[in-house]
Amino acid sequence: MQKSVLVSIFLLISVDLIKAQVDVPGDLENEYFQLLALKNQQVNHLGYGLTIDPFFDSLEWSLWDRFQSRINGTEGLTLLDLGFKTHINTAYPRGYNDGPSWKGRGLTQEVNVGMRLKKARFSLTFLPNIFYSQNASFGLAPQIKKDVSPFSYQFANKASVSYRTDWVQRYGDKAFVNFHLGQSELRYQDSIFTVGLGTQNLKLGPAKINPIILSRNAGGFPSLDLGTAQPLPLHFNNRDLGAFETKIIFGQLSESNYFDNFPENNKLFFTGMTVGYSPPFLPNLVLGFNKVLYKQSKYFTPPDLAALFWVFDQGIMIDSVLTKDSFDQMASLFVDWKFEEADLRIYLEWAKNDFSGGFIRIITEPEHSRAYTLGLEKAFDLRKEKVLYFMMEHSNLVRNQSWLYRANPPYYQHILVDQGYTHQGQVLGAGIGGGSMSQFLGLSFYDQKSLLGIDFQAIRFDDDYFLEMDHGSGQKELYNRHQNEFSLGLKYQRRFQKGAIGAKMINSFYMNRYYILDNNEHNLSLNIQAKYFLHQSR
Repeated sequence: MQKSVLVSIFLLISVDLIKAQVDVPGDLENEYFQLLALKNQQVNHLGYGLTIDPFFDSLEWSLWDRFQSRINGTEGLTLLDLGFKTHINTAYPRGYNDGPSWKGRGLTQEVNVGMRLKKARFSLTFLPNIFYSQNASFGLAPQIKKDVSPFSYQFANKASVSYRTDWVQRYGDKAFVNFHLGQSELRYQDSIFTVGLGTQNLKLGPAKINPIILSRNAGGFPSLDLGTAQPLPLHFNNRDLGAFETKIIFGQLSESNYFDNFPENNKLFFTGMTVGYSPPFLPNLVLGFNKVLYKQSKYFTPPDLAALFWVFDQGIMIDSVLTKDSFDQMASLFVDWKFEEADLRIYLEWAKNDFSGGFIRIITEPEHSRAYTLGLEKAFDLRKEKVLYFMMEHSNLVRNQSWLYRANPPYYQHILVDQGYTHQGQVLGAGIGGGSMSQFLGLSFYDQKSLLGIDFQAIRFDDDYFLEMDHGSGQKELYNRHQNEFSLGLKYQRRFQKGAIGAKMINSFYMNRYYILDNNEHNLSLNIQAKYFLHQSR
């Protein structure tokens, strides 16, 4: 009986082995998705990025055949490519923008496998992430903060207020296996409206390496999103007013098992939004706004669902002081400008932390609590279907000097939200963390079968903490303890008819780790990836 039922169900579902693509965080193909967005005229979305996009544009340009079909028109069951990753860190944990997978010291093995089912305007994607972590031991930071786990980040503090953040250094002292729903969701989508429920990684803003408000650095959290399905044209009296797109998100964040022992603060309420606008006279220019708020779920009330537009929260008592509200919030403005004929894109995200303040303060001190990321990407067409792709990005999340006389918590930390802006122990914004700055340069060569690339990144970690340390007067060994990491990466991928195989190697030199002078370490990060195409190209 059970067998006949299964056969009947399978006959009702057509299995269409098409060229479906999901932009899985941490894949070598992540950069290729950026190249596709740069080289093709149609803009997918104004200001945010999806890992699953049922309205992925039919492509006018693509070097790799498997990326040339749109996936929204196919009914039935689609088998997604089977992906394997093996990662090794020799000295300390290292990994950015890789979603739910955490790459500790030693061996990490990861599998992504799943399917997508579509019927009319509804789709169900199931693409979980499963990984094993050897989680080998390494020297942890000295335990400065006695109110958090020794496995948690120790340098979250301020001269007058002690901050904490659930940014895990090491997930315990044993190897483990982790299952995460990954890029999975249930979605309704028509030509105008969409609503989805799932755990896929959403990215807000145009930044590629360090988006400030929401990135793919942590695993996707359970969320409900609703908004426009694609850029919608605006008209008034038969006049073209451009196009806009928006998305609103509600979600739940979770504390890791390596922070504190107070279960009442384990969950956080999250809400966010993005709005993008493209003017009619510059259709490849996108101007946008992002905003997120989050608070401990124990303080949640139904009016908080409208907090993006008005905060009804009356605050909480901390040390006999009534706060204005119990939210932490951040907002950013962004500019994303693509020059089609030159295959060039420039972008800027300018953010404000703990977003508040009167009009006079905003116009007289616009630099207060600011952070920014600016970048550029350019494609150079070579002969015989070969392309050179260049990108550079600079990010600065270090507090401005106004913190000396105005309250200004470090990015991703807040006195009202102990865990900070994290989910399951990883930062939701820029992977470098608050108080840090980064410079990134990358150059990649693409042809119809392969990718070859090199990149360089320099990071200075958490100057906000460094600047509040007791350095002593005139003591060079104390004031010269910036934490810097310099990394050189090489990557290669070769694509075949039935799959692809590739690798990335990053050699990193970390100076003054934990702000200890001459505490230097070398780390070799080796990532080997293989994909098996469960369907053949047509």
